[in-house]
Amino acid sequence: MRRDELVAGRYRVGDPLGRGGMGEVFQATDELLGRQVALKLLLPTRRDPEMAARFHREARAAAALSDPHVVAAYDFGSYDGGFFLVMELVAGRTVAEELRLCGPFDAGRALSVIKQSAAGLAAAHVRDIVHRDVKPQNLLITPDGTVKVTDFGIARFLTDTTTTVTANGQILGTSYFLAPERARGEPAGKASDVYALGCVLYQLVTGHPPFQGDQPAGVMYQHVTTEPTPPSDLRPELGGEFERLLMSMLAKNPADRPTAAQIASGTTIQPVVTGELVVPSSRGWSRRRLVGAVAALGIVAATSAGVVLSNRDERLPETNYLTPPTTPRTTPVTPPPSSIPTPTRPPSTPPTDDRRVSTTSKPVAEPSKPPTKTAGEGKSVKPGRPDNPGVPGNGKSKGKSPNKKP
Repeated sequence: MRRDELVAGRYRVGDPLGRGGMGEVFQATDELLGRQVALKLLLPTRRDPEMAARFHREARAAAALSDPHVVAAYDFGSYDGGFFLVMELVAGRTVAEELRLCGPFDAGRALSVIKQSAAGLAAAHVRDIVHRDVKPQNLLITPDGTVKVTDFGIARFLTDTTTTVTANGQILGTSYFLAPERARGEPAGKASDVYALGCVLYQLVTGHPPFQGDQPAGVMYQHVTTEPTPPSDLRPELGGEFERLLMSMLAKNPADRPTAAQIASGTTIQPVVTGELVVPSSRGWSRRRLVGAVAALGIVAATSAGVVLSNRDERLPETNYLTPPTTPRTTPVTPPPSSIPTPTRPPSTPPTDDRRVSTTSKPVAEPSKPPTKTAGEGKSVKPGRPDNPGVPGNGKSKGKSPNKKP
């Protein structure tokens, strides 16, 4: 795509804003209405029927929504053998970028982000649209503090009769924020978005998602079988109502989670004071725990054909975050805990680009050693190429950030 090229006789292409797995995003000028927009174009190499259907689904989902907490879609059409989507151009940066620059949020700010995000998701859920990829990279914060949900690229209409996996039998999503039912290969529901938002809230106040691992399959296993470390174990002041809300969002049973609308209303949410992070003691893996973990991992591998990580070039925040205890609480897995020891959480390792997991993948037989503290740990680290396509690759925002990369 060339600068100053005119798309659909109306949209004058400007500076590139980013490139993702599905397409490229440009700042553009709507010459008919005289406004700046974000123009997303489906990449020529991605013009297969499945990707075209996904691109069209994103346009349908975004166009069906009109809410201050959802990035608006203005237009959709075909161009040069592919498709284009015109969206609201949002000034600001992603929650992921805020975490990299500032570290963990205080509870009050974290709750504000989550309540606004929940309001956007609630608007989608009213129309039976499930986002399926809620994560910090898909939440935008404007200069005035408004939060907008973006990137409905893998959203699903509950009225659709199509499968929730790809033609290759792969589950679409991001393993760090994948609900247990989705890790088991079950359809995504509204409660799946709430679980993912709970993972985001956990990361906002601790600096890392509730579960981490070297491989997506290992993270999926933890979502299914392991109870997250209570945030008050890391920051003692995060107990009480805050912790009850967070842990309810991370309930294994979808029926036990609050709705997005309930979270957005915030009637039972009590902000708490900011405190320092506390490093809990850790214990290593025993042989019996490892055997139990591998056995349970086989359940996840057998019930899901794979995972497609839609977070190309995603990195967890490189700021002052803590590694949770290596002896998590677990939900019983057959046989019960009396016969299978409690598995421990795999050590934290940033994900690699666009990784896939299949049933043929073998789990790691030996765990990695816990990460050692480096000289720069505990300090904010300047980000590399941001995850959101609306911000230039030098890590400095131009102040314009469209919806997250396709």
